[in-house]
Amino acid sequence: MREATSARVAHLLREKGFNAFVLVGGFAAWRKAGQATEPVPRDDLVKLPTFT
Repeated sequence: MREATSARVAHLLREKGFNAFVLVGGFAAWRKAGQATEPVPRDDLVKLPTFT
């Protein structure tokens, strides 16, 4: 289910002109591969919608 949601969100972002991709394995796989990350200030966090 999460991969389907990620695919839908990536598709919507691409339609709006963003360069978006689905990460197989998610953020954990990104970090495990040693890719760069950066902290997000707590005030910048937002509650994302859930898809049903």
